[in-house]
Amino acid sequence: MKNNLGNYTHQVDNPDSFLRFDLTEGDCWFKDDIKSWFKEIDMQDIIHYPDERILKTKKLLARWLHMKEDNIAIGNGSDELIELIQRIFTNPEDKILTIAPSFFRYTESSLRAKNSVITIKLNKNNFEWDNSSIKKFLKKAEDKKVKLIWLASPNNPTGIDIPGPVLLEIIKSGKIVILDKVLNGFTKELREASMLVRDNSNLLILSGFSKTFGLPGLRFGFAVGHPTIIESLEKWHLPFNVSGPTLFIVEKLIHSLLSKKITLKDGFKFIIEREFLKEKIARLKNIKLASDSKTNFILLRPEKPLDPFRKLLEKGILVTNLNKTSGIKNKNFIRVTLGDRQKNILLLKALQEIDLEVTN
Repeated sequence: MKNNLGNYTHQVDNPDSFLRFDLTEGDCWFKDDIKSWFKEIDMQDIIHYPDERILKTKKLLARWLHMKEDNIAIGNGSDELIELIQRIFTNPEDKILTIAPSFFRYTESSLRAKNSVITIKLNKNNFEWDNSSIKKFLKKAEDKKVKLIWLASPNNPTGIDIPGPVLLEIIKSGKIVILDKVLNGFTKELREASMLVRDNSNLLILSGFSKTFGLPGLRFGFAVGHPTIIESLEKWHLPFNVSGPTLFIVEKLIHSLLSKKITLKDGFKFIIEREFLKEKIARLKNIKLASDSKTNFILLRPEKPLDPFRKLLEKGILVTNLNKTSGIKNKNFIRVTLGDRQKNILLLKALQEIDLEVTN
């Protein structure tokens, strides 16, 4: 077993020998289009630097999001942008504020920047924002040393959205607030979030095409924010940080979304599978749903002394072990990314067998 603190993306040495439910990769429902577009890539996008292509892609993104080009920065996945934001807008000894549990990369990048990390735990029963956690969070946001606030909506690994009124109260703190929308990058949701940028110069939206559109291998992410923040990101990122072929595919995708050649209705099929699994898992006695996830994974907790991660490994199934995740450390929580119906039935059968073994 690998032992990367907080990082649960590499848990075993041979992950592909398991039935995998461990990564939050979305399902790409337009694979034939992707294959066709790759055949159209011009050699010019490979033998030349992609400076003009980057400008063209930004213009298209702005059109898709109903924003201006100077509101958008492009990154090599959202991971590059997370790292850049941390380095640009903080100094050593500054603090960042986030919730627990949440995406490990916020803390990881903060510690590399020699920042202190303040985490506020949400309701331990369902990981929702209750009055107590809201008050604690807003109080900590008043700390003058807090320079950045990291939030994900939906949150990873709980799948919970941050309520709109709560987000607006946090934005009023005046600190730079990063709202990570990678797990819900559908057009309507992204446009609504981006609209907030117009009235809130301290808000920065992150997104990309890895989760919603199931294209993590492209390594394409973007930020939407006030021109001053975007200018800093553009100034400090590496030159030509996204490849020409990637930009070409992204342009083809955005054109297809704008023309409605590709529609988003098929992208919501994961909801059917999520509700199917939720309904079946609710019948188990010893493994329970830990939150009301709104995205393409579910969070599970054992009701008895039980290590479902190990038990599932023994049955050839790989899920995400969250024992090193802040806020739920050493409590044997697991995160399960949804598969298709056939895969989900195999997972469900394994969970039912484990539940029966523990009951007996």
